[in-house]
Amino acid sequence: MNSLKQNVGHNAKMQRNDFKGSPPWLNTGFKFDHGLQLNRCDLERINTIFLSCKVADRKENRLSFNILIANLIFHRNRRPIVISLNTNDWKKSRYVKAGSTTIVLVHQLHEQGYINWVKGYRNEKEGRRSRIWATNKLLEYFPKNHNSVIRDPVELVELRDVDGKLKEYNDTAKTRQIREILKNVNQINKLADIRYEGNILFCSLVAIFNRRFTLYGRLHTGGQDNYQGLNGEERAKITINGNPIVELDYSGLHPHLLYAKEGIQFEGDPYSIVDERPQVRPFLKHLLLCMLNSKDDIIAERAANKWLYDNHRQRNILKSIGITRARPFINAFKQSHEKINHYFCSGKETGLRIMNLDSTIALGIINTFAKQNIPILAIHDSFIVQEQYKGYLFTIMEKEYERKTGGYKIQIK
Repeated sequence: MNSLKQNVGHNAKMQRNDFKGSPPWLNTGFKFDHGLQLNRCDLERINTIFLSCKVADRKENRLSFNILIANLIFHRNRRPIVISLNTNDWKKSRYVKAGSTTIVLVHQLHEQGYINWVKGYRNEKEGRRSRIWATNKLLEYFPKNHNSVIRDPVELVELRDVDGKLKEYNDTAKTRQIREILKNVNQINKLADIRYEGNILFCSLVAIFNRRFTLYGRLHTGGQDNYQGLNGEERAKITINGNPIVELDYSGLHPHLLYAKEGIQFEGDPYSIVDERPQVRPFLKHLLLCMLNSKDDIIAERAANKWLYDNHRQRNILKSIGITRARPFINAFKQSHEKINHYFCSGKETGLRIMNLDSTIALGIINTFAKQNIPILAIHDSFIVQEQYKGYLFTIMEKEYERKTGGYKIQIK
């Protein structure tokens, strides 16, 4: 039996190794992250590698080396690192910390056998950036499950264009205020011991805006091992400073905010008014989001049906109770929410605007906790704190919602 297990384990390892470097594997990839760095002890341990790379021993070159190695070690070959070897992409900006020396370092590390490398390409029809990943020669310096990498986002307030690319911008009082709040919250969370099943979680928050600072603005974490990547059941297992946690969230936040904009206090659940069955609720929430972000019914219907197609488990659950398409519920939402249905499928960027409002509510909540030096984790419209702060979180969520809506109320779960 032991021999069989060993053979199965060996074969699985061989399959994983064969998959690395294959076209499907190369088509995936982690974006190069300028916010990753090695801790000081690990950086000193690989000083000889830096000195062998034949670049000037300057502070900025050591920083580029630090960030490059941190990217390679952080992901440990789960997927390759997507990296540009065009010097124009390494010009210093609010988003770029490593310099163009990184290109030289990639060549040197490849020549010395510390990384594998597949060059990118560009032609008239398409292009792809280079892919790099660490060899065992480099990984030997870093034991598995060792906390070698520190994640500290370069910019806490991001502005992205219509294609999702980072845009430069001039600071305003608003961006400076958001950055200061996030800086304080991230520092408090960094000093806390926040774990999931024994593993330290990355908790740094970044506000991401879409095209302008009136659209989107929600708070995101990034990288591997971040708490926003966990589902609800997994998040329940998070501990903060060894203590159990509680997660509270606003119920039906976006419909409630739209009613508040119309001067109406909505009572009840905005989703079950269409269909009371609990297994339908996740689909209804997503459908309404599609309706708030689409310019017409057809686009909303296609987006919702695609969600059904992609989410096999949810699709099977709904199919078992006779639900196979979105159109009937689009009509039901419009009839049930007559007072706000002019926001549906209107092409007015309503979804992005309402998310911008909910992000200001989130900022107010986490800022209040930061002022009390209490760790808090934000997941858009829900928040996680240590169990002993449940009552305080409930009160702050109520007050912040009322403050941002002019006195209206909402249920908190």
